[in-house]
Amino acid sequence: MSSIEQVVVTVSIDTECDHDTQWARSNPLEFESITEGLPNRLQPVFEEVGAVPTYLLTVEVLEDQASVEALRNLSGRYEYGTHLHAAFIEPEKKFYDYAGIDSPDFQCGYAPDIEFQKLSNLSKLFERELGFRPTSFRAGRYGASADSIDSLQRLGYKVDTSVTPHLRWSEPNAQVDFRKAPEQPYFPAPGEIAIAGVPSVARLLEVPVTVKPRLFRDPRWFRPWFASVDQMKEIFRYQMQQHSNERVLSINMMFHSMEIIEKASPYPQNADDVKKFLDDMQAALQWCAEEGASFSGLSGLHDLYQPV
Repeated sequence: MSSIEQVVVTVSIDTECDHDTQWARSNPLEFESITEGLPNRLQPVFEEVGAVPTYLLTVEVLEDQASVEALRNLSGRYEYGTHLHAAFIEPEKKFYDYAGIDSPDFQCGYAPDIEFQKLSNLSKLFERELGFRPTSFRAGRYGASADSIDSLQRLGYKVDTSVTPHLRWSEPNAQVDFRKAPEQPYFPAPGEIAIAGVPSVARLLEVPVTVKPRLFRDPRWFRPWFASVDQMKEIFRYQMQQHSNERVLSINMMFHSMEIIEKASPYPQNADDVKKFLDDMQAALQWCAEEGASFSGLSGLHDLYQPV
């Protein structure tokens, strides 16, 4: 007997400048995924199925006035949050011209006070350009730690979505290990990021990216291009079965904004690829709605997971 009363689907999108096929930033720097991709490719799909995307905005997007104007004028339902690539903001900023470069650092590899100041500066930049404080966040390359959670909470964030269960990540300046992290949203224990603590209205909620573990293979993501429509349905059913004792079940799709622009990432390379990406995303989200799921921005989950 399932205890699930509500299934909520979120779509969390790392919203960045265009890249090249090797994941370096475009050279010269371009923002077609913001000015064209969001209003003309992504939002129409989300509006059609009733989804509420959360666009997690990077430094370079918030520093680009054409992108900010497009964000201010975007129609439909959505949430804006933040996404940090730590080498691109003070203190200890490493790059001032982002064209043609990678983003090499985990934010959690910096000293906690430096990481806090970087997050604070990103939040202030967001507020200056958009007029309100962000409440949802994901670390660049998922490079967050317990100190990251504490900093985000101090800055008034409600939700983090940096955790990828069953996976670990490594950069030259740090490593993160989420292999034993919960698959469903949780309030991290004090001093932890991948261990659940006591639910609390005052605590930030961790909303993991939705994946399904596979024996001797990498987990499969609930994510267009990484999974077919049938595979995304399988991941949805796995979560329903595995967590049937939960009152609220979360399905958190993620991808990058530039994945729906040809040759702006390693993924879709032509118009047919982009069409398949968008068609698969729409089909998967529509199926979720037909299965009874509702849609929410990331921050809306915080109240849903409060203790009853």
